[in-house]
Amino acid sequence: MKKTLLFLTVLITLCTVVSCNSDKPAESSLPMNEAVYNEEGKPVITVGTMGYIDPLFNDHLNKPKDFDIKVVDYSKGIEYTTEKEYTEAINNELNMAMLTGESPDIICHNATGMMNLDRKGLLADLYSFMDGDSRLKREDFLPCVLEGLEIEGRLPAVMEAYTLYTAVAKTKFIPKEYEHWTSADAMKFYEEYKDKMDFCKYTSESSLAEYMLKIEGLCSIDLRNSVCDFGTAFRDSLQFCLDTPIQAQPEPNFALMDDYDRTAYFKDEETRGLNDTQLVFPLSINGFNCSLGQDTYGFFNKEDITFVGYPYENGSGAYVHSTNLVLYGITEQCSSKEAAWELITLILKQQKKLEKFESTNIRGIPVLKEQLQRDYDRPSDYNSSINNGFMWNIWNNCGEDVFMPQEYKDMLYEYILSVPANPYFYNSELQNIIDEEVGYAINGDRNADDTAYILNDRIGTYLSEKS
Repeated sequence: MKKTLLFLTVLITLCTVVSCNSDKPAESSLPMNEAVYNEEGKPVITVGTMGYIDPLFNDHLNKPKDFDIKVVDYSKGIEYTTEKEYTEAINNELNMAMLTGESPDIICHNATGMMNLDRKGLLADLYSFMDGDSRLKREDFLPCVLEGLEIEGRLPAVMEAYTLYTAVAKTKFIPKEYEHWTSADAMKFYEEYKDKMDFCKYTSESSLAEYMLKIEGLCSIDLRNSVCDFGTAFRDSLQFCLDTPIQAQPEPNFALMDDYDRTAYFKDEETRGLNDTQLVFPLSINGFNCSLGQDTYGFFNKEDITFVGYPYENGSGAYVHSTNLVLYGITEQCSSKEAAWELITLILKQQKKLEKFESTNIRGIPVLKEQLQRDYDRPSDYNSSINNGFMWNIWNNCGEDVFMPQEYKDMLYEYILSVPANPYFYNSELQNIIDEEVGYAINGDRNADDTAYILNDRIGTYLSEKS
C-alpha cells in the first residue's frame, strides 16, 4: 500500500513540474544528477534501460575511455500480469529515479517512451552536441533519418539502425506514378485486377483491412498533441473492406502436411511474384544487402517494381521500427552530458567488422551515410553483399547466379533515402486497439461509422490518460 501511494505521489509530482500538452516541451524543474566519479577520477555515466540493453554496450564496457559506465535496468524485479501493468511499473520506477535526483544520464527506451519524455522536457537536444562536435555531425546522418527523428526542430533521441516496412507491385501492373498511392488508387486497381489475381495474400477475413488500414489508421492519431480523428478517409477504407468479399487462405498446419503438399505450398508462396498470381506484396527492408536483392529483383522475375506502400493520402505509405527496439537519449538531468554524448557517438559509429561469410540481415538500415555507403559498395565476394550473385528465383533458374543491374540497385537505394525514418509513428498498443475494433466490424458486429466512433472514443481516452 505504501509503495502504491508513493507511486501516485511520484506521478502527481512529475505532472506538476512539467507541461505535457504545450507545442514545445516544458523546461524541467527536476533536480540535476550529482556527478559521480570512479576511483580513477573518471565520470560515471549511468545508462537506464527498460529491460533491454544493446550488445554493443557490453563491447564499450571493456574499452579504455574517459568515463565509466553503470547500467540500471528499471524492469528488474517487476512482477506483472499484463503488458500494461509492466509498462506502467517500469515508467513508475523511472519517474521515481528522476524525482529523487537519480535519473539515468542516458536512457534506452522505445519510441513511445522517448516521445513522452520529450514532451515533458526531460531530454536534451542532441543537435546541441552535434553542432559543436567534429566526431559526429548532422551531415554524417542520412537526411531521411534526421527528418524522421526530429521533433519540432529538436533531436531528442537517435537510433543505430531501423527496418523499413512498405509494399510493392510490378510496374507493368501499377505504373510508377502510383508510387505512395492513396486508398482510392488501391481501390481502383483492386477492381481492375480482382478477376485476374489476388490483390494481396488473404490469410484471414481481415487481411485486406490489415493492408488498407495499416497507415490510414495510425495516421488518424496525432500522438504529439494527444488527439485523434477517425474521419472520412478511415471510414471509407473500412467500408471498402466490408463491401469486398474475399476468399481467405489460412496458414496451413505444416505438422499435418506431407512433403508433397508442403513443397507445393512453398512453391506457390515463392513464385507468386514470378507467376503474377498476386498484385501487391508487403516488403520489409532490413538492410541494403543480398536479401533485399532477392526479395525484389529475384522474387519479381527481374522486372521493375513500384513502391506503392500502404494506402495513405499524404505520405510515403511506409513506416519504420528501430531495429534494436530502442532509441538513445540524454536526460536534461545528466551532469556529464559531454561524456554521455561521447558514448552515444561510439555506439553509432562503431560497427562490428563484417566477415565475408556473415549475414547482415539482422543489422538493419544504418543511420549514418558512411555505413550505408559501405553496404552499397560491399564487394561481391561477401555473402551478404547486394553486389553478390544470387539465384533470381529458386523455382525457376538454370543453376547460374545473376547480378543486379546498377540502375535497379540505385532505384532501391534512392527509395530508402526518400522515406523519413520516423520511429515515433508506429505504436503497437494503438495498432492493437485499431485491429481489435476493425475485427469486430469485419465479423459483422458493427458498421464502419460505429467503428470510427468507438475508435475516436477509445483511443481519445487512451491519449488523454497518457498525456
